[in-house]
Amino acid sequence: MSESVQKKLLRVRPPRVRITYDVHTNGAIEKRELPFIVGIFADLSGDRDPDADPAVPPDIKERKMVDIDRDSFNEVLKQSAPRVALKDVDNVLPGGTGKLNGAIVFESLSDFDPIRVVDKVGALDEVFQQRKLLRDAQARAEISDVAAQALEAATAGVEEASAWSEELAGKLAEGFPEKDDGFKTGLAAAFEKHVVPVITAPGGKGRGAALSIDFAVRAIDSALSAQLSAVMHAPRFKEMEATWRGLFHLVSRSETGTRLKLRVFNATLKELQDDMDKAVEFDQSKLFKLIYEAEYGTYGGSPYSLLLGGYELGPGAPNMSFLEKISGVAAAAHAPFLSAASPEMFGLKGYADLAKPRDLAKIFEGADLTKWMEFRDTEDSRYVSLVMPRVLLRLPYGEKTLPADGFDFEEQVLAAGNVPENDHFLWGNAAYFLAERITNAFSLYSWTAAIRGVQGGGLVEGLPIYTFASGGDDGIKELFCPTEVAITDRREKELNDLGFIALCHCKGSGKAAFFGGQTTNRPKRYINADANANAALSSRLPYILAASRFAHYIKVIVREKVGGFLTRANVETFLNAWISQYVLLDDNASQDVKSAFPLREASIVVVDVPGEPGAYRATVFLKPHFQLEELTASIRLVADLPA
Repeated sequence: MSESVQKKLLRVRPPRVRITYDVHTNGAIEKRELPFIVGIFADLSGDRDPDADPAVPPDIKERKMVDIDRDSFNEVLKQSAPRVALKDVDNVLPGGTGKLNGAIVFESLSDFDPIRVVDKVGALDEVFQQRKLLRDAQARAEISDVAAQALEAATAGVEEASAWSEELAGKLAEGFPEKDDGFKTGLAAAFEKHVVPVITAPGGKGRGAALSIDFAVRAIDSALSAQLSAVMHAPRFKEMEATWRGLFHLVSRSETGTRLKLRVFNATLKELQDDMDKAVEFDQSKLFKLIYEAEYGTYGGSPYSLLLGGYELGPGAPNMSFLEKISGVAAAAHAPFLSAASPEMFGLKGYADLAKPRDLAKIFEGADLTKWMEFRDTEDSRYVSLVMPRVLLRLPYGEKTLPADGFDFEEQVLAAGNVPENDHFLWGNAAYFLAERITNAFSLYSWTAAIRGVQGGGLVEGLPIYTFASGGDDGIKELFCPTEVAITDRREKELNDLGFIALCHCKGSGKAAFFGGQTTNRPKRYINADANANAALSSRLPYILAASRFAHYIKVIVREKVGGFLTRANVETFLNAWISQYVLLDDNASQDVKSAFPLREASIVVVDVPGEPGAYRATVFLKPHFQLEELTASIRLVADLPA
């Protein structure tokens, strides 16, 4: 008898860690599992339209978290009304002067494609429409002798007169009797503007109509490429495209459903900073109410398991103040916060120069990084992780890289000497890629420890592969690093010790991996070796995620039991009995067994809160099985229990 499909799947599917709690419903006991919810904060609207009514987005106090998945992605994008003003983009079209006018409003992710951008920029669309007229006339001439003769007559007339005239425009129009006057007028204008200069240029005579139009279209494509590159390389355009493509990377690769949810909140970094600065304490801010009170602190709420900021944070005072306050929110809600580290942290303009400093630790001895070092010593800094460097989100557009629809767009990304210019590529926030590894681990195992190493869940695959000629006559091609800089093992260790999580590119491939998991916290040093090991491991992201997961369950369980306990000892006994279900003392057990019992050791100590009768505080000690370090390690977690 053949094996059932279910038994075969048991061998294929990774074992799942299943943590549940009991809920009594009409006399029956129901086991429930908390969903893993990721809260994402990012500037989704870009340059706000001052004339929009109602305002998009509304005032920050009126905004809400919005669920997002693959099906609703474009709907969320449209509602966010991403907008990029063109007032700072030079008009480099032939004959153009000054700056471009207007703004681009995006309604779907495909609106970031070159042909859609051309359609939304008036100056570009005008030239592109003339290109279409020339190609339409050329295509018509291939099937119509009348149209072909008209084009040849117009071309021959220009060759003789070296100029354009109304008479030639009339001859050209005679070749397209089925077309309306608008087409004929537009074709004449396009012919005069683009084809006549080709014919009258040195060596331009005698080519014939078809070849002359080909030369004209090639010149149009070159002009469009230069102007479109200027638009797409504008800082605000790149920021908007990087935000949405980075978010799409996370959303499209996450198996969202009832167990895994993604939610976005539209806000600039300054709006969040102002919100937290105006609050007397961090627990009075909009951010705290969204993350803690609305979910973790509300009966029936589903706590956030992870927070992500689509921002780059540097050493400046506003950013440091934000980090201090967001760490308080993250610690209170037991939801680690991920964001990107700005190269300014290292005194650099870009990560391409990260290999130049000999000793990174010396940089952090400077007075300008004093606040950063003080922040690292705080207890709540364990709930903050800064990821770097930036990640290439797409290949540059071009015939041999990423062909664009509509015309031959060659995105200008090379500097002098045909060397790639970093600033002309689309770089994204690496925190989206780490968050994707976390959601992937949860989807596979219902546990978020497998997020580090090549075989341990930290491998990022499918990065864009761009090659370029390195110069010289040998024609050797080089691979452009899709993580902006290649990080060596030694440098990765330095970055890890300094409180950063680095994405390391695998040389000669489109792969990269997260090896470290260090949060921004600087572990305290003790005399005892075991204490040092505990402090080090307790400041690493996989263990913070594991501890936070149990903290959420404990909060929900005790909230369900409020009014059912008489003493502190009752609470402690019940919680220890619950958590003991997930403890396995056998270090040699199989992965299947350890997946059902993810903890090596666990205990919960409950104490009274002074001055608050009936209120307790739980200290949780956890030692997970899923750890790569062969050290004696425990995690200490303090969680307030509802009265």
